[in-house]
Amino acid sequence: MFRIKRGVSVAVLAGAMVALSATSAAPAPGPGPERITLTATGEQIERGSGGAALTADGRFAAFVSEDPDVVPGDTNGRSDVFVRDLRRGTVERVNVSSDGSQAEGGSGSHRAEISADGRYVAFMSTAKNLAEWPSGPPAGHVEDVYVHDRSTGRTERVSVGADGGSAWAFDTFDMSADGRYVAFGASAQRMEGAAGDRTLAYVVDRRAGTAQRVSDRVPADWYVSGVTLSADGSHLAYVQRHPRGGRHELWHVDLGTGEQKLVNAVAGEPTDGSPAGVTLSADGRYVSYASFDDSVVPEAPEYTWELYVYDSRTGTTRWITHDGAGGLGAGLLSPDGRRLAYTTETRSGDEVVAENVHVRDLRSGRTQLVTRTLAGGPQSEGSAAPSAFARGGRLLSVYSASSELVPGDTNAAGDGFLFRLR
Repeated sequence: MFRIKRGVSVAVLAGAMVALSATSAAPAPGPGPERITLTATGEQIERGSGGAALTADGRFAAFVSEDPDVVPGDTNGRSDVFVRDLRRGTVERVNVSSDGSQAEGGSGSHRAEISADGRYVAFMSTAKNLAEWPSGPPAGHVEDVYVHDRSTGRTERVSVGADGGSAWAFDTFDMSADGRYVAFGASAQRMEGAAGDRTLAYVVDRRAGTAQRVSDRVPADWYVSGVTLSADGSHLAYVQRHPRGGRHELWHVDLGTGEQKLVNAVAGEPTDGSPAGVTLSADGRYVSYASFDDSVVPEAPEYTWELYVYDSRTGTTRWITHDGAGGLGAGLLSPDGRRLAYTTETRSGDEVVAENVHVRDLRSGRTQLVTRTLAGGPQSEGSAAPSAFARGGRLLSVYSASSELVPGDTNAAGDGFLFRLR
């Protein structure tokens, strides 16, 4: 099990990102988007998939699908986690035990994460056969966080309770670029024998074998509903909320110094809204998030979902608009914090008929449409959201449920696509 550390900071990684493998290569440039969530035989996935996480060089894509035909021998009837080599076209299932047995429960309900070099894949799973349990598998429905090592084949349970059992991980997790640090929400009672049954934020150092509780500012009757870890492992953002509604608080933590800053604040006081969809730049300086509340900045409208970027160094917050209008969603920062991918809606009356992904250069103000269809315009149907940047922000993985992006898309389901940005 991991040793809980109190009052001791997590060491900051040396270097912001893991160096790229000398033998890896990015996909060859093409004239348009590439559908990257495919089966081991190169066919479309009939039941579709989620968006894909990417390695730093864009060679490997990790994704989740409940389709039984992605790889041969998938008979568990559950959602699984896969990694596709975009250069070779091979696909492997990674939510397996260390002896290669398939999971006996669903995995990847909250997405998958892959390390910068493609070695480690993190995911959540309700399966109880993926790792050893000191006192036997727990009873009832539990979910935990796992990391699979693609080099050794070993699968490690990361969310480990004080007694070696389940930590009752809840709803959220993240992993640093080198796979060393894993953040998640879990039961404080299970993790450290604390009184009550609250979900708090923890960061595990897999190399040192320690777990640190980070969310020390959570009121007694609140719980942590989301965590986001910077790629270099130096910063954590977490959202805490009251179980019966009311305001949410977004906190930004320097794991080296322990300093915590309230992000969704006006004149030092928390707003009444609901921050969500949090992403961080690789060094943790910038935070993007959506919020539904009274205005975080004076010019933003009240009581609508709006997208913001917070600079933790200056303490300033920027409201993000598209063609002068707000209401954007699914914000995703590039590793250097310069680019922001986001989703806009196309409406017919009160109905949303399509979503499109754009990328804004926050320094120059230049915006480009990403989800450009075969006809040359934006999507006219289907949802879309950015999933991951790669190659210094030059590649973007996107989830889309539209059939208009590539020829032969007939599965009527969502897929992961790779776009090369201009």
